[in-house]
Formats: sequence, structure tokens, C-alpha cells
Amino acid sequence: MFDMAVSRLFRLVSSRFPAPVKLYANRKYSQVDPSLHERLQIFESLREKQFNNKRAVAAKTPLSIRLDNGCSVKGTAGITTPLAVAQSCRVKGALVSAVNGELWELGRPLESDCELRLLGFDTAEGREAAWKTGACVLGGVLQTVFGAEVCREGASEHGFFCDHLLDNGDLSLSDVEERCKTAAALKHPLYRLELNGEEVRELFKNNELRLQCVEEQMKGPTIAVYRCGDSIAVCSGPLLPHTGLLKDYKMLQLSSVTLANQKESSGLTRLIGVAFPGEKEKQEWEKEKEAARGRDHRRIGTDQELFFFNDVSPGSCFFLPKGAHIYNTLTDFMKSEYRRRGFTEVVTPTLYSTALWERSGHWEHYSENMFTVSSEGHQTYALKPMNCPAHCLMFEQRVRSWKELPLRWADFGALHRNELSGALGGLTRVRRFCQDDAHIFCMPEQLEEEIVACLDFVRCVYQVFGFSFHCLLSTRPTPCLGEPEQWDNAEQQLEKSLQQFGEHWELNPGDGAFYGPKIDIRIKDSIGRQHQCATIQLDFQLPIRFDLQYVGGDGRLHRPVMIHRAVLGSLERMIAILAENFGGKWPLWLSPVQVMVIPIGGNHETYGRQVVQQFHEAGFMVDLNVDWGATLSKKIRSAQLAQYNYIFVVGDEERESGTVNVRSRGGKQLGRRPTEEVLLSLTRLRDSRSNLDNF
Repeated sequence: MFDMAVSRLFRLVSSRFPAPVKLYANRKYSQVDPSLHERLQIFESLREKQFNNKRAVAAKTPLSIRLDNGCSVKGTAGITTPLAVAQSCRVKGALVSAVNGELWELGRPLESDCELRLLGFDTAEGREAAWKTGACVLGGVLQTVFGAEVCREGASEHGFFCDHLLDNGDLSLSDVEERCKTAAALKHPLYRLELNGEEVRELFKNNELRLQCVEEQMKGPTIAVYRCGDSIAVCSGPLLPHTGLLKDYKMLQLSSVTLANQKESSGLTRLIGVAFPGEKEKQEWEKEKEAARGRDHRRIGTDQELFFFNDVSPGSCFFLPKGAHIYNTLTDFMKSEYRRRGFTEVVTPTLYSTALWERSGHWEHYSENMFTVSSEGHQTYALKPMNCPAHCLMFEQRVRSWKELPLRWADFGALHRNELSGALGGLTRVRRFCQDDAHIFCMPEQLEEEIVACLDFVRCVYQVFGFSFHCLLSTRPTPCLGEPEQWDNAEQQLEKSLQQFGEHWELNPGDGAFYGPKIDIRIKDSIGRQHQCATIQLDFQLPIRFDLQYVGGDGRLHRPVMIHRAVLGSLERMIAILAENFGGKWPLWLSPVQVMVIPIGGNHETYGRQVVQQFHEAGFMVDLNVDWGATLSKKIRSAQLAQYNYIFVVGDEERESGTVNVRSRGGKQLGRRPTEEVLLSLTRLRDSRSNLDNF
């Protein structure tokens, strides 16, 4: 019975390669222009060709599908889709699926026995698929209703966007919203094709801006292209089965945008928006945004005088004393972990000749993102955007022995990347930054142990911040460098390390670096947002390019394996994440305002200064409030609003007994306690890096 139902559903719903359909003759929107009509014809011709090829190789063998609730269902390879399973099992709200850890469109037929997860809008994957679909709907509306030339669609954790050219005036955001709702209600299926470079150039031969953007987006031999109604979009997917699953749209803003290789504005405009399956999801999103506004790290940075930016150095942060305290405390935290885990620090130059970058391969692939300067004899130098080539130079300075390995080198040097001005945003995207960057050179047989140790490092640090996390095993992309056997072995070793580590992990096929597979770690903060900070990457290519070798126990020369490793990622971005995670209420060990001492009257100021001196000598960030024009209650309230962790009130009784009257930032009165006892307790609390307030 289930197979019969599947067969009926297969005929009714869109699949990855559904039978071609005729072009729509009548549209509710403006007439389709000739070039778009020709583009649709080319798309349909390519789709028919791929559909016939796919149908010819369809296996149609029985398969078993295991759901994440423990249930199992039967299906047929090449016919059964996740959508059919969701409908058969009466699972509501599914927007996309994960098949053996790989994201999979609901309408795409399953190919073999698998584990299936059905993901809704309440998951990061479901929301991203919804917003990528929303971008396709918006792109179609901009083309067919407003006559815009769309060159790029995309989505992020914040919403979706369309970059476009429009000659006939400004857009009304409310008008665009209504048009998107109307278009989505037509329940257009989303038809996907994987096209090579030649096919893409033929498809978009009348859209030069689109082709330029495709060149930037194309990471392998093919790229995903979707048809949504009468428009064609370039999108990585996966998308929803049809547009009708998105019922509400909200346009957020319009802004100018510049393409990667253009120094001046091209007239392109970016329209950013969000879309939702229903009113409930929209209301929940609005609550999230309201909470996020109150936690915006840029507002916190201004209110607490942590940092600022200035046009004299765009994308580079000026850390004020309080911000520098947080910055240095994080650095000291990592350095203490380095000492405990066998890492040693190195210091490397900031400026290098292009000869180094040519040798490492970065000049060919990354030069447009590097800041360059010229010197005597027209020699070109570049500010380093990463540390790895310099660490390879250090390794090759002398003959290395197997007895020295693994070598674990950490580097806090300043890095510079020439990010586009439109991409800059507070501390989350900057041009000058510092990473807790480290590289490990080891023997192949040491690899698994080193990866597990790196993962344990990540867990230890994130537990301190109170973050939950999960790991993604990102496997070989297309194209990639190195032999297939080498990749197979490396991926298997990473998988073994993850299994030994014991935390939740998922497969992320095709998203590895071109030089090796990697483990990406996604954290979840206190308000449920996900961030990717830590990464552990294997690199086969730099040791080859630099001809790195060590003398093995057999007396022969061998090639080391290189591991790129970061836990915090950039310190700047981590400070932004932590500011928003804690809502500006820093835990004691990180706080730039730990203690405020408030004398009740002028005759208590001397004792107050003694308390300040005592805590200052113990390494605390402590201040004294001697504003005699303010009442005691106002001083206490001001200290609480300034997010001082603890407030010490001192008067006659405290001075005579050598005590302080303690209250917490949240207003809890902890009572009169001996100053030495409080100092000892807060020192323990600080040094343990606890996030608790009570002691």
C-alpha cells in the first residue's frame, strides 16, 4: 500500500528531475521579455535532456528508510521522496530533509537505504532552505513585475537577498511584499538543474552581470540553477518543493552593492527580506529580532565604551581600555590552554614578498583579498591574510626529526583581508583581525590522536562560555587537489576521531577545503542562534608546495601532515558573539567593570580608596564613585546599569570592621562580609572562569 501511495505522490509532487512542462502562456504579472522567454526554452531543453538520462539509470529497487524517531518505512529507490515519507507518516511542517547527514530536497527521490531527518522552519537548515526559496520568488517578482535585471540571489542566517539593476525608479517595499505573496501562492514548483560552465553561459548569454556573479559563485565544474515560475535563479539549494509553503514576506531594506572586481558602484541594488511558512513563525522571528536588537554588540560596544570604528581605517576596530581588557583576557585564556596542551607560541612578520604567496598558491587564488604595497625596485609585498605559509617557512629552517613531532605552533599575529566595504559589519566582519591561529605538523600515524585532542580543546573552551555545539565533517569538494586515496584515508581518520570524541556530528558532503577535508564546529548561543567559529582542517598541499620533510625512525625522509586549527576563530568576531550571548552582562572573569566601590559619605572615601587599592593589586577592574552630588541609591543604580558585577557600599560600620557591604549586579544583597574573605572568594570565582554571580 505504501508503494502505491508513493507512486501516486511521485506523479503529483515535484522531484529532482520531474517531467518537463510547457511554458506558462498567461501570467498574472507583466509580459515576459524575449530574452527571458528564450532563457526558459533553453532551461526546459536542458531539463528534458537530464530528465531522460536520469530516468534511464533509475534503479527502482526496494529500500529501507529509518526516521530519527526510531521508526522505519519501506520505499522504492528512484521513486520514494522525503516528501512522500513525511505525508505518509503525517509529519507536519517539514521544509527540507537530511539523508545520511546530507541536506536533501523533499521532492528528490531517495537512492538507497538511509537515515532520514525531516527539518522544519525551527531548524537552521529548514530556515535557510525557506529563505533560499524566498530569494528565488523575489528574483522572479523583480524580473517579471518590475522589469529588473537580477544578477544574484542568496540567503544567510539573517534573511535572503537579490542584487539587481532597476532603471525605472525606487521600489516600494510593501508593494514588493504583496507581489511576492501573490507569486508564492501560485505554488510554483522549483525545478533544479546542475549545469557546467558552457551551459550556464548559454543560459545567461544576455545577462553579463549574472555571468560575472556566476564566475564568483562557481566553485566546481557545475553549479545549481533553478526555475521558479517564469524566472531562472542560480542558487546552491536545497529549496522547498514549491513556493506555496511560504505564505508571508517582509522586505527589510535596500542598499547599494559593489561586485568583487569593481572599485566603483555599478548601480546594483541589494533588496533584503525574509519569508515565513505562516504568521506564527513570523511572530517568533519578530520576537527574536527584538531580543537581538537589545543585544546588538555594536550598541553594547558604544554604551559600555568597549570599541569604535573610524573612517580613517575602515573595517579596523579601535579597542578602548575596557574592550582591550576583554580582548586580552580571551588571549590569556587561550595562552593558558596552549601551555597546558603542548602548544608553543611563535611570532611572525606581517609583511611578505609576493614570492611567498606565489609559493604557497595564495597569490593565484586569493590575491584580490590581500592588501599590497610597493617598495624599492618595484617589489610588491602583501600584508598576511593568514599565518600558515610563514609557519611552513619556520618548519623548513632546519632538518626535522620524527622525535620532534608533533610540532604545535600558535600565532596571535595581526591579519588583514581586503573585505568589500559593503560586507563590513561591526566586529563580525572586519579587515584587520587576530585569530587564535595554530598549526600542527605531525606524522600520519599521529593524526587521529591530534584531531581528538583538538576537539577536546574546542569542547573545553566552549563549556566555559556555556555554548552547546555540534560538528560537521566536510568532505572533498569538486575540484580538489590530491589523490582520491589520500582523501579517502584522511576523511576516514577524521570520522574515526569524531566517533572517538563522542559528541554529535553530521556529514557535510563536498564542503571541505580544496586542499583537504575539515571539521567545522557550530555553536549555539543563549538565544538559540548558531555561529561557526572553530575549525580543524587537514592540509596535504602546503607540505608538498614547501617540500616539508622530516627524518623518520627508519632514517628516511617523510612528508608531515599539516593541521590548521582555530577555536575562537577571530577574537573580534568572538567578542561580538560573547557580547550578544551575555547581553552585555559579562561574567566576572571577562568583565571590564568587575567591582564598584561606593563610599556613603566623604569621611568614608579614604577607606573606599583602600578597598579599591586592595582589589586593584589583586588584578581586578575596580572603580570608586565619589560623586557627592548623587544619592546613594542613584549611585547603586548607575553601577548596576553600567553592568558592574559587584557593588561594595562602605560606611562607618564597614570601615571600623574591615568589611564591605556587597550586592550583585542583579540587585541581590549578599550582606556585610570581611574584605579579605570577599577578595579571596572573588579571586576564586574569577580564576575558575565561572559564569555564576553568587559566591
